[in-house]
Amino acid sequence: MNPKIEKLLREGFTMKTISSFNEKQIDVLLEKVSKKEPKEATTVTTTKTVYSPDEAKGKAFQGTTTVRPDGSVEVTKEGEITEKSVSKKQHGLMGAAYSVEKGEKELKDIPKSYRSKVEKLTKSMDKKQLKDFASTKEKGLPIKKEEVKKLEESIMKLIDKHFNPETTKGDLLKTIKGYKQ
Repeated sequence: MNPKIEKLLREGFTMKTISSFNEKQIDVLLEKVSKKEPKEATTVTTTKTVYSPDEAKGKAFQGTTTVRPDGSVEVTKEGEITEKSVSKKQHGLMGAAYSVEKGEKELKDIPKSYRSKVEKLTKSMDKKQLKDFASTKEKGLPIKKEEVKKLEESIMKLIDKHFNPETTKGDLLKTIKGYKQ
């Protein structure tokens, strides 16, 4: 069998598809398939947590564990950072930047009010970061981040005004649950 066709078959093309191409098209396809795209940069976080001998007893840990001479246990975990949008406006902006980065839209297609921000984002963030922000579920996000701050401030004012300083978090949660019922 032709080595070019064998390679395309190994890459996942079907014989039916390959047979519909002429020799020049097969060469072009093979050239594109052979070019290896550079790997996208990923951000990896490393988290180290140290547990005292008492805390470590009977626990199962995920990650690399090291028992120290004093009996404490160090657990190291690695993971990729995934970013999330904090508001609908940020989600929309990141979605626009991601679509420009992917080539689905051109910068001129973006509304003028967003254009300079989108341009800065596409230059300062990689494709994966933009995708993480853009793929955040929009449900439950505030329109603007300030709304969350205002809500937190309002709740804190209510707590300061209506609750004793000695009120515990548990007492507060019981009170809130009592209003729900």
